[in-house]
Parts: sequence; C-alpha cells; structure tokens
Amino acid sequence: MIFYSRYKKFRLENKISLEDIQRRTKIDLISLKAIEAGKFSEISNVYVRLFFKAYLKEIGIDIDEGIEELDEFLNQKNPKKKVRVKKNKKEDNDKSLKFVDIINTDTVFNPNILIGSVIFIILILLSFALNNSSTISDTDKENELRISKSDIESIYAIRTQEILSEETFSFPITIRFKSNNENYIEYSDTESGKEYFIFEDKNTAQSNSFSEIWNGDNKTFLIANTVDFELILYSEDTFSDLSDSIVNDFPVKVDLIADPLSVSITKYIPKKR
Repeated sequence: MIFYSRYKKFRLENKISLEDIQRRTKIDLISLKAIEAGKFSEISNVYVRLFFKAYLKEIGIDIDEGIEELDEFLNQKNPKKKVRVKKNKKEDNDKSLKFVDIINTDTVFNPNILIGSVIFIILILLSFALNNSSTISDTDKENELRISKSDIESIYAIRTQEILSEETFSFPITIRFKSNNENYIEYSDTESGKEYFIFEDKNTAQSNSFSEIWNGDNKTFLIANTVDFELILYSEDTFSDLSDSIVNDFPVKVDLIADPLSVSITKYIPKKR
C-alpha cells in the first residue's frame, strides 16, 4: 500500500477526522484531501512539506519517516541503491589457482575485453551526466517558490486586514526578517524591489536572515509563508516585534506606511472552488 493511503487508513483506524486536523492546523480541507489522495501537485510547492509535516504530527506518524517517503515519491531525492554482487561458483573454485595462472597476457590484452571495458566506462560517464542533468537548479527552485501579485489576486482572497500604529518610531528604521522554513519574500516600493529565496537544503543562519533599512518611502513585503517567521522593526530607541501579528498558513502582505507611520497587515486564504 502506498504511503499516503497507509496514513489515511491509520488516521481512520484512530478515529481522527480531517475536520479535527483542519481545526487544529488551519490547513484547508482541500489540501488535506489532496495529501491523502497523493495529489501533491494540487498544493503550492511552498506548502507541500509544511502541510505534510503538520498532517503527520496530527495523526501520530514519525515525521522524518514520512518526509523521506514523500521526497522519494516526488523524486526530490536520489537515494543510493545498494548493489548486491552475486559470486558465481567458478570464482570460488578459482581461489585455489596460483597468481601466475591468473595473470595471463592473452587475457589482459584480449581486444574483446578492452572494447568491453571502454563501453563500460562510457556507460558510467553517461549515467553520471544524466543524473547531474536531472538535478533541480536554483533557478527552477526559485520559479517554484515565487508568488506574484497576480497569483495573489487570482488564487487567494483576503482573510483579515489590520493596521498597527508605529508612530513612536523615527527614521531610519531597521527591518529584520528571518524564515526557518523554505520561503519566498518580495520587498518592494513603487519603483524597484528585491527578492529573497530561502531553500530548505541551504537553510543556515547566513541564508535565512536578512535586514533592510527603511528611510521613509512606503514599502511592501509579500511573504509566501509566515509560519515560524520573524519580522522585527527597530530604530535607535524603539523596538517592535511583528512576528505574532503576521502568522498565517498562506501568503501575507505587509505594507510599511510612512505617513502616518504605521504597518498594514493583510492575510490571505485560498479562494473557495
């Protein structure tokens, strides 16, 4: 039985409903049903592993084991296969041969053996090249993680919106943000913008934490995933931690407004189909 069907059976046997999981995790039922049907392509790549981990935790399955099965299913890993070498009887019988009997110049320089060896080496090189070509590049990963404003408009609806006053601050203000999950962040104004990509396999202190200086122009953060995400504003004598205010299972837009000095937080959820 394939792993997602096995997990569904385990959930049903333990009388855990998808509605209970949805209520505790805030993951929509459509995504939960997609997980149990193995239709992971119907879930945004940013959230697949995150939702699957939460699902495994709720039903009581070992998370590491489940993620390994998911990765194999999605061909995100190329596990090394163990090659079992079967000895033939002739090899065992030939152990009694003397070394001088084994080293035979006719055998070593046999054209058929040389040609076979060359073909074998070529096949190994081709296999190596094909494996390398199948590796997902950083550009491919970036395209999978990226969420555009048009995606927000077409896929998501506004869940909540609130404005927080930050009038105690004075410019310049340092904005520090950090993501402990695979993520995409766009930081922009009316004229230009920056993109930040955080990959799970490169998630280190140097690659998942960033800072920007806000000098007074209106700015916008578009964050794909704010679970386990830190967003902190601070100036010379003022500090504000917005991390709890922006938590959402889906994208969040944070508008930094210069006049009056405030922060607008818009949380999104998928549109109902």
